[in-house]
Amino acid sequence: MTDTPLPPHESREVGHGWRNVSYITWIAVTACMIAITITSRTVGRSVWWLGPSTQPRPFFFLLIPLVIVAIPFLYTSKSLWLMAKASTASSLLLLATCIPDISSSPGVAAAVGVVGIAALAESIALVMVTRHYR
Repeated sequence: MTDTPLPPHESREVGHGWRNVSYITWIAVTACMIAITITSRTVGRSVWWLGPSTQPRPFFFLLIPLVIVAIPFLYTSKSLWLMAKASTASSLLLLATCIPDISSSPGVAAAVGVVGIAALAESIALVMVTRHYR
């Protein structure tokens, strides 16, 4: 038997460039979410996971967006396919977190939505690389 390389569509190796893109994207998403959280509290229209300053939500609500942005960090060092799946799922979940704020704080919801769409754009690029449409 000869050792034949995997066909391109079965390759699971991640190039350093795509890992860097994923890390940079999710670091930027984390920074944006922190900025949105602080700004929303400052202007008096807190995001739903913080709640109003007079009656803050329990701590585990704050963990929801933190876990959403942490998941891609865990899978970025794994295979390209897992990285693409985790990034796509997290960006869609991030988009879903803006839904509760649409009626009470539309500006905050729009900001979270824009960050979610930006993360989704990176996720789409990862899926395209996974499927080798470059």
